Amino acid sequence: MKRSLLRAAFFVGAFIVLDETAAIEIAIEDTRIELVGPKGYCPLDKSSWPESQLIDFTSDGIKKRGERLAYLVDCERVQSWHEGGSGKVLGDKDPGDIVDYQASLQLRDQNVTSAMLEELCDTLRKGDDSSKGWFEILLETIKGAVKGSYGGAEDTTVTYLVLGYEDPACHVMRFSMRNREKVYTVSALTTIKSKLVTVHVSTRVRNMDLLKGNAEEMITRLLATSRQAATALIAANQ
Repeated sequence: MKRSLLRAAFFVGAFIVLDETAAIEIAIEDTRIELVGPKGYCPLDKSSWPESQLIDFTSDGIKKRGERLAYLVDCERVQSWHEGGSGKVLGDKDPGDIVDYQASLQLRDQNVTSAMLEELCDTLRKGDDSSKGWFEILLETIKGAVKGSYGGAEDTTVTYLVLGYEDPACHVMRFSMRNREKVYTVSALTTIKSKLVTVHVSTRVRNMDLLKGNAEEMITRLLATSRQAATALIAANQ
């Protein structure tokens, strides 16, 4: 059932506000899919999407590619930027948690079954960093940041862990860096009308968050949002 669309521009051509029942209609090949975001998140216009952060989870590992379908940010936060007179949507401002919907380029033209998704999840788990302890990962991350190992313009995956497969979604946690900006992302890989759609929920990480051991709390919050987003996405397309 098609959901109503409520449009209101905070930034001309840059921001669209949807009501809580709204859906964004997209297509993967000839398959029509409705994207429904978590409560409190609003989509940015395509002209405001970042060029980076494209990720494709494949049987050969994590690839720096993908097809972005929608990019959502916290509605109240962006509204406060607008009321403050800033025309910048992202940039140097902290956007808070981001909800990013992407399609797999490798599997775009394939019909993906639940069995294929579970197999992909198992393959990713075999190559993740679950054998390392959090302290070891933390030390490697801090050393790499200090040396500038992850200071390039491209996204670099520092570490990733498969959190588990909960039919019909595979959840993966990823810690990445770009231009010394550190990001935690929890991704929910799921099949929608036999197409692989991934919901990435991410947030920027400060050095003090790492030193104070706030990782678990942040990842738990991102995981809850990714589950909520995946559940809404599946329900909208049944």
